[in-house]
This record gives sequence, C-alpha cells and structure tokens, in this order.
Amino acid sequence: MTFGGQDLTLKRIVETVTFAFQPIVDYGTGVVYAHEALLRTIEPLGFNTPTDVLDAAFEKGFLPQLEPALLDIALASYNKILTAKGTKLFFNLDGRGLGQDTDPRMEMDAVTQRHGILASQICLELSERHHQTYDDITEHALRDLRRQGFLLALDDFGKGSSELRLLHDLGPDYVKIDRFFLTGIDMDARRKLFVTTVTNLAHVLGVRVIAEGVETEREYKACRDAGCDLIQGFFVAHPFAQKKDARLFYDHIRTPTVGSKRKEEERRIRAELLDLPTIGLDASMSDLLDIFMSDQEISAVPIVDSNREPRGLIHERDLKAYLYAGGSDEDDYKAALDLPIRNFVRSCPITDIDSNADMLLVTFASSLNSDGLIITENFRYAGFLSATSLLKIIHEKRLEEAKDQNPLSRMPGNGAITRFIADCANKRSGDRHYCYFDFDNFKPFNDTYGYRQGDRAIILFSELMQRHLSANGAFTGHVGGDDFFAGFVEGDQTDIAWQMLTLKRAFKTDVESFYDPAHREQGFIEATDRFGGLRQFPLLDCSISIVTAPDGFVTRADEVLEALAKLKREAKKSDDGLVVMTMGE
Repeated sequence: MTFGGQDLTLKRIVETVTFAFQPIVDYGTGVVYAHEALLRTIEPLGFNTPTDVLDAAFEKGFLPQLEPALLDIALASYNKILTAKGTKLFFNLDGRGLGQDTDPRMEMDAVTQRHGILASQICLELSERHHQTYDDITEHALRDLRRQGFLLALDDFGKGSSELRLLHDLGPDYVKIDRFFLTGIDMDARRKLFVTTVTNLAHVLGVRVIAEGVETEREYKACRDAGCDLIQGFFVAHPFAQKKDARLFYDHIRTPTVGSKRKEEERRIRAELLDLPTIGLDASMSDLLDIFMSDQEISAVPIVDSNREPRGLIHERDLKAYLYAGGSDEDDYKAALDLPIRNFVRSCPITDIDSNADMLLVTFASSLNSDGLIITENFRYAGFLSATSLLKIIHEKRLEEAKDQNPLSRMPGNGAITRFIADCANKRSGDRHYCYFDFDNFKPFNDTYGYRQGDRAIILFSELMQRHLSANGAFTGHVGGDDFFAGFVEGDQTDIAWQMLTLKRAFKTDVESFYDPAHREQGFIEATDRFGGLRQFPLLDCSISIVTAPDGFVTRADEVLEALAKLKREAKKSDDGLVVMTMGE
C-alpha cells in the first residue's frame, strides 16, 4: 500500500504530522477548561482526514505503536502553550485492538511522565466509529488506563447504538453530544429534549457533558439551557496551531447571572455544604483509613484529581469486606492495604454550585443509593450536599416563593419583578429587554362573561407565557389583574419582538374558545363603556411594549418603569399592538 507515492511507515507519519488545538470552554465562566488535540499536516502523506491515517496504520499493523507516538508529539506542542497550564488535553484514541498482547498504548502513562504531565490531565476520547469492535479485552484495557489516571470521554454520543451501554459499563468522565443533535437545536424541540435528557442522565452518573461542534449563537444558548457543562466549536474558537493564538478565556461564552434571589439561593447552598476531607486518586489505602479513623462521623470521602476535580466517592462500607475481616497482623489485611483506592471509587451525582436548586433536586432524585451531591465551583470540588440539606434548601425556597407569588397565576409577583428590573438596571454588559403585557378589552369581557371566565383568561395567558418564554430563559411575572411582565438578560431585540408576537397570536387564537359561538362569529361583543354607553368591543387581545437597555447603558429601575408606562399607552394605539423602544436613543 502506498500513499503520496511513498510507502507509509510509522517513522514517516511521526516525522510529518503536527497538531492543532481547539479550546473546550466552561459555559459558566468562559474560561478555557481543556484543549482537544487535532491531527494536522496529513496531506503530504496523501490523506484527507485524520481517520484515514489511523485506518491505514491499522491495516499495516502499527496502530498500537502510532498512537503513543502521536500523544508524544501532541504533548510536546501542548507543553509550549503557556496559557494551557492547568488545563486538560483531550486526545483521540482509536482503540481498535486495545489491550491485545503487549500493546504499547497500555504504557502511555510513561509518555505523560516524560513531559512532566500527570495522566489525570489527559482525557482519552473514544470515537463512536469502533465501539462495535470493543470486546471484554478492550473494556478491561480501558479500565486499566483509568487506573493509571487517564480520563475517558465518549465522542459522538447518540450517533451509534452502543453508547448507553458504554456509559453504564465504563462510567466515562465526559460525553460529547453528537453534532447531529446540536444542528438546529434552537428550532427543534425534539433535539433539545434529547440533549436535555442525556445531560440529566450524565449528571446523575457524575459525568460532564460537552456540546461539540457548536457553530451559532442560537445553538450555544440552546445547549446552555439544556444543561451542557462545556462547549466546543467554531462559535467559541477555531483550532489554532500557533501558541500566540491561545487564550485563557472567551468573553462571549459566559452564562449571565442576574438577581439577588438567585444569589440568595447560592448562599443557602454554600451554607449547607459539608466540607468533607478529600483524597487524591494516587493516595494510599493507609491515608484513606486515617481519614475515616480521624472522624467517626465521616461515612464517605470525595476523590479528587490533581486539579481538585471530583471523580467520585469512596464509602466506608465498601472497605469493610477487605479491611475488617481479620486482625491487623494477618496477611489478608496487609494485602488489602496495598490495593489501589481507585478500585473502590463509586460514581456520585456532580453538579455546579450555580445550578438551580430545583435542578439539584431532580439530579438527586434520579440517582439511586446516593447520599447526596458533590458540589463543584468552576469544576473544582467545593463541598458535599447531603440529602437532608438539599430538602431543607428546597423547603426554604418554596416558602420564599409562596410569599411573593400571585395567588391566581402562581407566577412571581410585583416584588420579584421589581427586584429583577433593579438587578438588570445595574448591569453594564449585554442587552436587557423589559416587556410589559396588558390585555385589550378585558373589562367588557369580564362584565359580559363574569369574573370566573376573566380568571380563566388570565390563567391561559400565564400558561402561554411559561410555554413560549420561560423555556427560552426569560423571567416571567404577573403584575396583577391583566398585566404581565417578561424580562431577558440577553438576546436580539428583533428576536425578542418576534417571540412576543408569537405569544400574542397564540393568546388571541386560544382565548376565542372562551366566547359564545355567536360572538366568535361576529368578532365582537356589545357592552357598556366607561361612559355608560353601549358599544362594540373586539375580542380579547393584548398590547405589548418592549424597552431595551443596550449593552453598556446603565439606568435606574424607576427609569425603566417610567419608560414602560409611557410605551404601554403607545402600544394600545399601534396597529399591531406592539411598540419597541431602545433607551439612550
């Protein structure tokens, strides 16, 4: 077999190829969490894609020798990137024939040691292409690599038929959602449901989720709303080969945090965290026993890697069969002390401290035999939240919500709306959009059909708001009566206006069913106006005013409220019932 007119050899590949690196970024902070090493300079060898190189090496029988050599090249380049210090490196591992005979890939920890890098900083990324070829030997070899400290990621998750089994059997550290499910996720409810479901399942198993191949802002926001932890793709950054192009963080990848109420929720979580002592993956069994012996109240110890990222828990009960069966001078006991503590690590639900408390409850409730949740901050261990503490937080949240909730719609009331506006007004970055809704012709409808039907119309609108706006990250509230509010801390004004018109059309269509057939057919009702005269009123509709505070514009809450009140009157007079204003223009 020849490529580019020359015989393909291991030596020729190693002397020719180079690597580029693509950032993998934390959704919450925009900080670069890891880089994926991507094989480059393969054209002189006569190949079009990196997979062609690996396929050819496999056919010629030197794939096991090639992959450690490629890791060596990648690490040599990676070590030159100063901003990459402390981040992880994702390295694509073909995996065919892994663990057979004297496979050099089982000694890759020696490669990392030569470069002064811990194995726990390397994530071996397993492509879906060859999952069907994995057998018991392959899976045993992958477990051996994990015991050496390497992390595992399942790539192209959802593309093949074996991922769920591997997710269960291997317990990887990361899953990368296949690009198929991310393309157009912002416009496809089924795709978003799939990604949300996979993300929730992964979090229950203590696995982080990476949205890979994200190319647009809409996809980025949809993946963020679905709960993905990390993002990679052209929307973040293209792969780079020059170290001068490396960055520490990306400002446009940062989850907005708004509201004193949300900060209060995070404060409650922090107050309930147990500061359990942690232990590293490479610690001895004696070190672990010392922790359990030093505090009789401790029943579990979190396990962290060199970056203090949690990898699971070790329960005291799991050690009893090995350590408490006999006396301390028996051979079995001494042999047990030599066992690596990696053998006893159990997966545990892991979630970040800025997660919504309700999502913490969902994650915990979905896990089996869990004592609680490991809480992280910027992916590093922050503490352990017990089941009792989680229920206490949820209970306090429910009491707080009940105090500031409209009794009819059960939506946040005036107090929450005012706090939201005040918090947003103080922000300096990003566009903020404030939307006010007021029913048209509500009084004559109430007078004609009674307050019960009026309440039904209000409840209908609140449900439509939840369906159309809350799913898109909006804050929604009920001012009172037939007045509602929605707020966005980011987004394009035109897109927001389009969402408002969609909601307006849905309400106008659905509320027609509340009228008698005769009124629906004629398109109006006759009722007494405010001056005592009888006149015709169109069927229920709503007027919408949108006030936008642009990026960099700082305002006061009372200015926002004043602008909304003024615009509300203009919206009533407009042809389509919607008026938009940008502050400062």
